[in-house]
Amino acid sequence: MVAVIMRGSGEDAHVGPVRWNGLTRGGARMLVRDEPASAVRRATDALIAAGFSDGGEAFGTAIRESGSEWTAHDVRLGDVARSWKRGVVEFFAEGTGLEFFPKFWRGATPTVVVACARRTAEGTELLVYPHYSVRGGADRNDAAPLVRQAVQGLSDAYGASGGLVSSEKLLSIKNDGSPASQAVVREVLGWR
Repeated sequence: MVAVIMRGSGEDAHVGPVRWNGLTRGGARMLVRDEPASAVRRATDALIAAGFSDGGEAFGTAIRESGSEWTAHDVRLGDVARSWKRGVVEFFAEGTGLEFFPKFWRGATPTVVVACARRTAEGTELLVYPHYSVRGGADRNDAAPLVRQAVQGLSDAYGASGGLVSSEKLLSIKNDGSPASQAVVREVLGWR
């Protein structure tokens, strides 16, 4: 597995010259023995510990006020404006050796990750799924290793406590109305 060298976290994250090519894809779906609000809180805490910044209460409030059965929260990596500025700097520094100095590192690809949960007959369904912004100045997979780290930590913690019923990787997510789906992220957060 390729490591991503990162300085800072959340919207202030900058990425070193070691690259992870491809689009930000992949999340997880778990069935856990926990309350939905607690599962979302644990997922959010794991994502923040991995390097994301808290997205605030607006998304979760909008989901709750819509009458949804889901509880949701978002976290973020990178900033659209900074990624464009850093993308230009990276373009001119690439191949000169300057890209190895932190001052010339590019801004992380802007990414929002949604953690959401709902009660089901089998247990609490917990989804964690990232969406990179097409408005950002980079389309690299900066968030994927951080999401994997957070999901693995969650899976390990639930497994150790006997609270993990099942877990599966998600390479894509359906627009089925869950807060983690692209349609909801676009409509509620205006994220593109």
